[in-house]
Order: sequence, then C-alpha cells, then structure tokens
Amino acid sequence: MSEFILEMKHIHKSYGGIKALKDVSLELKAGEVLCLCGENGAGKSTLMKILAGVETPTEGEIFIDGKPVKINRPIDAFHMGISMVHQELVQIEEMTVAENIFVGRYKTKAGFVDNKGLREDTLALMEQLGIFFEPDTLVRQYTVASRQLIEIAKALSYHCSIIIFDEPTAALTIEETEKLYKIIRQLKAGGLAVILISHRMEDIYAVGDRVEVLKDGENSGTLQVAGSNVDDIVRLMIGRQMTQQFPKKTNRIGEKILEVKGLTNSKITNVSFTLNRGEILGIGGLVGAGRTELLRAVFGVDGYQGEIYLKGQKITNHSPMEGLKKGFALVPEDRKDQGLILNQSILQNIVLSILKKMSVWGIMNPKKEDSVCKEYIQKLNIRASGGNMIVRMLSGGNQQKVVLGKCLASKPEILLLDEPTRGVDVGAKAEIYKIINELASEGISIIVVSSEMTELLGISDRIIVMHEGHLSGELSMDEASEEAIMKMAISH
Repeated sequence: MSEFILEMKHIHKSYGGIKALKDVSLELKAGEVLCLCGENGAGKSTLMKILAGVETPTEGEIFIDGKPVKINRPIDAFHMGISMVHQELVQIEEMTVAENIFVGRYKTKAGFVDNKGLREDTLALMEQLGIFFEPDTLVRQYTVASRQLIEIAKALSYHCSIIIFDEPTAALTIEETEKLYKIIRQLKAGGLAVILISHRMEDIYAVGDRVEVLKDGENSGTLQVAGSNVDDIVRLMIGRQMTQQFPKKTNRIGEKILEVKGLTNSKITNVSFTLNRGEILGIGGLVGAGRTELLRAVFGVDGYQGEIYLKGQKITNHSPMEGLKKGFALVPEDRKDQGLILNQSILQNIVLSILKKMSVWGIMNPKKEDSVCKEYIQKLNIRASGGNMIVRMLSGGNQQKVVLGKCLASKPEILLLDEPTRGVDVGAKAEIYKIINELASEGISIIVVSSEMTELLGISDRIIVMHEGHLSGELSMDEASEEAIMKMAISH
C-alpha cells in the first residue's frame, strides 16, 4: 500500500504547439491539505482538470493508492473518489438544491423519482458539513457563496476521498471564507485529502499543510506551510525575490476635478466625496457596503439622485456611453461577464470603447485598429502572441490588462477601478500597481475599490470607507491602517 493516496507522475499536456504542462509530478496523502500555487497560466487548473477527467494528459501516469488508473472522463474520476469544486460553478439554476446535488443519480421508486429519499440524503449531507439550505428551494435563489457550499455538498455526495477546490474564496466575504476554512479543516479531520488552488496567501496559511508551486507549466518547488513565509512562496512562483510589491509614488496631486454630493439610490445613501487630478482615491469597506454601486452610479450604469460636478460644471451620466463621452472609464469587478467579450480577439476588445474613432463613414480602419491595439499591448505588457489572440486564451492577469487597455483607449480623465487585481497572481498584481501609479503620474485621476486592505494602503493617496451604503469616514495616509479601515468598515 502506497503512503500516498494520489501520485501524478511526469504529466505533459499540449494544446497544438503550446505546452501547458511539462513533466509535472504531484503527490498527496490522506488527511492532507495541499495548496497548489503559481502565476496565472502556470498550469494549475489544467493539472487539476486532468485529475478530474475534464482533460486528458498528452503523456504521464496517475496512481490512486499505488495502483495505476486511467481517468478519461469526469465519471471515471467520480468512480475513483475524486471530486472537483470548479471556480466557475456548473449548476442548473431552475432546479432545486437537492436536484442539483444528485443530478443524474436520482433514487427512484416504481420508475418515479423518490423525492423523499432525495430530500433525506440532501439533509444528511448538509448535516455532515454543518450547513443548511432548504432542499426543495431553487438554486438561483441563493448567493454565490451559498451556491459554492451546495457544490461542496455535491462533491461529497460522490463519497470522495480526494476533493479539489479551484479558487474557492475568490468571490467570498470574510465571514463566508471563515466558514469555508472550517469545512476544509473538518474534511481533513475526516481523513479526506484536499487540493486547494489559490492565489491568496491567507488561504494557504489558514488551512494548508504543504505548498506545491508550478511555474510556466513545470514544478517549481514544494514547501511545508509550517516554517515557510510568503517570500519563500512568491520566490518559487515568480522566480525572483519581490523586493517591492508597491511602486514608489511618482504622481503629483493637482486641483479638484470631481465632486460628488449626496449621491443616493436603492443601494447607496447620501455619499459625498471629492477627487483631485492625478490622485489615487481608495474606497474600502466590506462586500455589500455599496462600493461597486457607487462606481456604477458615477459612471452612469445605475440611476441616482444627488449631484456630480466635473471641473466645476454640474453633469449627469444617464448611461455608460455618456460617462465615456465625459472622460470616465470603468474597469468592472467581473471582467469575464462585464469587462470582456471572451470569444473575441484582444484587438476587438481594446477598440470597443472607441469604435467611432476607428471608422470612417461607418467602415472600420484596420490600420488604426492595429496601431491602437499594438500601443496598449506594449504599454501594458500584455503577454500574447498578438492582437488577434482570443481573449479567453489569456491568463487572468493578461485579461485584466486587456480590460484596462479598452478603458485607456478612450483617453479617460477619471478611471474607476473595481477590484482591479481580483483573481490575479502576485507577479501580475505588481505590474498592475505599477501601471496605476504611471497613469496617475500622467495626470489621470483614479478611484480604486479593493477588498484587500494591504492593496488600498499600498496604492492610495487617500482612503474613504463605506458601511451599509453610507460613507463611514475618510482617512489620510498618515491616519490609515488596517485597523482604522476595518473599524470604519464595520460601523457607521
């Protein structure tokens, strides 16, 4: 009997001429939480999709309990006790919690679905996890965090011995994240082996036993969580010591460019603030505090009451198109659904906000488009084979740069950034911080919403904090600290 419940040996995976994985090996023990780390595009998700039967390796072997196995389809993985909770939830929204958990495996009585048995099995699973959702309620009525817990229950329903989590905390609040940590510790205590793909160092140090780092599709190194520090992990991820995550400030703050007075709608109440030329204004607060809604109102996505003054002149943005015309640009929180057209090219995405400028009498000018695209690929250091590369083929960090390129192509005076580094690895984060600093130095005024307090403290010139739709307070950088932000975030 092998001491390892899982061994993946010399795994290779190629897509045409692109080698996504090169001779990757991985081992996992029962009752262990293995954290799988690496920059976007390092091969983490590809490796786990191979284990889950979603992809097949070009070369390599997989052993379960010391015995060689073939995993060609997800059903093969399930039969071998392997379940995966994907980052993008795959659920049928118009079906109930119980139906989603046992989809394709319903108990029957006399040829009919045994709803009573289905309900009982669902409740038993939830009791095991220490959670509760009404089994007969439609899945669409629950939040993303709740639906993720339902997906974990589904994974356990296969009586798995290995469970894979792909970026499970990316969309969760602090409280929801703590609940997930508790469940992972519980699974570990029950003897399950857990693989956790995560960019967040907090996840690793909260639940991890060991870290396996991938870089450019290859093994970069393994560390025990106990006795290691963030610098050790980062060094393996990016191949160098990250001497300074946040760039030295070079922006000069000028005159007042924007004044918002008493902004109010169904999500925000009486919010007022100012923004100066070349300033980076951070907005802190917990998820659901109204930060995203504030940016959407200013840009013209959502309606509002109150007043907005641009360079002293009262304006109203009735739509995003009006916002763009007046020199605003928004990088939304959800880049995949709201910021990009994933099946189109980098060029097609970058010129989206300036189609009129790229055309003559309604006919697009390919030379102009190509010139603008090349300018932003170079300026933002977008790693791609060229402007014709399809956006969904890019890593998360490079996708985020394409969203930035699309916004900057409209030559904005005011740039609104909503969680600009969410789901982005540490190397790409440092690049995005450098870009933000350079844009401010060019005189662009920037508002940044971030749930990461270290990020707010590292890039902002001033911070305002929101709580339950209200402005809770303002902090100069001399006054700002994680404690001061959190205090304002939890009380008005």
